[in-house]
Amino acid sequence: MKTMLDAVGDLPRMKNAIEAGDFDAVIAVSPENVQYIGDVFISTQVDIRDRLALVVWAKGRDPIYILCAVEEGYVRQESWIGDIRTFKEFVTKPIDVLADVLDELGLARGRVGIETEYLAAHYHQALLARLPGIDLAPCEDLFARVRMIKSPREREIMTAAFRGTEKALMETYAGVKVGDTERDMAFRLCDGILRSGAESVAFCHINTGANTGFPHMDPSGNTVARGDILKADTGGYYRRYYSNVGRTAKMGKVTDEDNSWWRRLREIHHEIIDMVRPGNTGAQLFEAATRLHEKHGIPFPYAHNGHGIGLMIHEHPLISPHETIPYEAGMMTTVETRVRWAGKVGYHMEDLIEVTESAPILRSDYFDNEDIMVV
Repeated sequence: MKTMLDAVGDLPRMKNAIEAGDFDAVIAVSPENVQYIGDVFISTQVDIRDRLALVVWAKGRDPIYILCAVEEGYVRQESWIGDIRTFKEFVTKPIDVLADVLDELGLARGRVGIETEYLAAHYHQALLARLPGIDLAPCEDLFARVRMIKSPREREIMTAAFRGTEKALMETYAGVKVGDTERDMAFRLCDGILRSGAESVAFCHINTGANTGFPHMDPSGNTVARGDILKADTGGYYRRYYSNVGRTAKMGKVTDEDNSWWRRLREIHHEIIDMVRPGNTGAQLFEAATRLHEKHGIPFPYAHNGHGIGLMIHEHPLISPHETIPYEAGMMTTVETRVRWAGKVGYHMEDLIEVTESAPILRSDYFDNEDIMVV
C-alpha cells in the first residue's frame, strides 16, 4: 500500500506546512498542486475545466480526494490517498461534494485556504452559498513555498528531463540540411523528446534565419539556408515536470559577429549562474544581469533572466526585479540569457541549475555549449 513517502514531492514537508499554518485546512485546486499532493496527474482536469479535481487536507487529518467518477479507478490505482469522494458529471455538482466534505470535517465555519487564482468565480460563489459561515482565503503561497524546494526524486526527474531534451535538440541540429523547413526540424525534435522519456511535448519553438528574432514563434514552412542561425526554446513533460532548454546553432561557418555576440552572452551567463547561491535573491541576479548587459553593449529589454521550474514552467523564485525570495539548497532554476532583434536574428541559451549549499550545479550538461554549434 502506498504512503505519502512514495510520492515524488516532499509531502511530509507539505503536511508540516499545513500543521504550522494559519488554516484549519487547505484545498488544492490547480492541476499542479492536486498532482503534487495526490501524486497522480489527471489529464481531464486540464482539458475539461468543469471536471474539477480537488484535494482537501485538514490539520490532523489525512487528505481527501474529490474528483469526477470517471477517473476514480485510475486514481485509486496510482495515488497514495485512500479517501476518495466522487461526483457524477452533469448530475452531481463538485462544489456540493466539497461542501459536504468540509461540513463533515467540522469546517463549515473554519478558516480554509483555497487556490483563488485557479478556482472559477462561480464555483467560489457556490461554495460560499452552501457554507456562508466559512472563512475562505488564498493559500497559493503555502503551496508555492513548499514546492520551491525540490525533493531528491524531483531533482532526479528534472535533471533527466533537461538532459533528454538537450540531447534531442542537439541531435536535431546535427541532422539539419539546407532546405529543411522549420516544421521538419520540429518533427524530429518532438520525436526525440518523446524518445528521451517524455510523456508529451510541452512546447517546440525551433526556427531559422529571420524567425530566430522572435521568442516563441511556431515552426513554419520557412527553410534553412546556408549561413542561417538556428534557435530553439523547447521542453517536454517528464512525469509532468517541465524541461526548458534553449540552444543556438549555425548552418555553416560561424562569423566573427556571431562569435562576438556569443562570447559576451556566455560571459554574462556564467556570471549569473555563479550567483545562484543560498541567500541571493532573483532581484539581485536581475540587477547584475542588467549591469552586465550594459557593460557588454547588449540590449536587455526583458522582464526576467530565468525562472524556477517544476510542475509549472515558471515558478518562484524568478530572476526578476521584484523577486525577494532568497535561494535555498534544493531549488532548481533556469538561467536564460539571450538577445534578439525581431524579424532579423536571435541567440538563445537556457540551462537548468541546482542550488546547493556549496556551489551551483549545471544539470543541463549533455552538450558543451561554450561555442555555437556548427551544423
